[in-house]
Amino acid sequence: MKKLLLIIMLLLCVAGCGKKKQDNGQLSVTASFYPIAEFTNAVGGDNVDVYTLVPDGVEPHDWEPSPRDFTRLGRSKLFFYNGMVESWAEKAITTLSDTNIKGVELGKGLYNINGNNDPHVWISPQKAIIETNRIVDALSQNDPKNADAYKKRGEEYCQKLKKLDADLKAIVKQSPKKKFVTSHAAFGHLAKDYGLEQLAIAGISPEAEPTPADMKNLVELVKKENVKFVFMETLTSPKLAQLIAKETGAEVLVLDPIEGLDEEGRKEKLTYIKLMEANIKNLAKALK
Repeated sequence: MKKLLLIIMLLLCVAGCGKKKQDNGQLSVTASFYPIAEFTNAVGGDNVDVYTLVPDGVEPHDWEPSPRDFTRLGRSKLFFYNGMVESWAEKAITTLSDTNIKGVELGKGLYNINGNNDPHVWISPQKAIIETNRIVDALSQNDPKNADAYKKRGEEYCQKLKKLDADLKAIVKQSPKKKFVTSHAAFGHLAKDYGLEQLAIAGISPEAEPTPADMKNLVELVKKENVKFVFMETLTSPKLAQLIAKETGAEVLVLDPIEGLDEEGRKEKLTYIKLMEANIKNLAKALK
């Protein structure tokens, strides 16, 4: 409660203050976490100033904004967020209504998989294209003089996403196996869009803990399906994946849900495209 009151007091100071554009004429945009910022920078280029809320190396599912984050958000013209991952997003937009910030839920209408909602839409290149085009539309509407530039950069970036889409389709077509094992259920959209089946150790949230019965059943399934590789992630503990691998004789590979970059990823200047290329390479190996 004290934290909420502090945030509200700060927001009252922010409301009506702060320019929506930087002095250099750039459109001020806040992105919730890494892939959203990546898509926004690709489309916006030099015409936008993008601030990412969730810092490097932090798992976005459990992150919550601080008063300083709310202050920074209140100075932006646009707020791009995926949806569902950011449980705090809609309240933030409502609370900041006096600042005239516009929130854009990029994943809206894309979450459903066979009656269940999965927020990880960006991990499927097909849905990443949709999110990118929504960014193009929002930037163009709010900065019409640079609309042609946004459209051009959006088309160029979508060509890279379409290459990933084509590569994934080719890999799946020639692969005898269609099932893969992951640390948590972050790859449902990728699996659905490309005719694969995800066998997840944990649930949609990486903090969800599987029961002993779940682990036993998965070990039996991995052996039955002759799965040779178990996928771990970069921002979460590899212990569950390593345990399944140990119990089944499988090896461990990385399948990145691209929720953020760790320190090494930043040093190597990794991008969504590079990370997806690595994912596709490892999927090809696991599906043989």
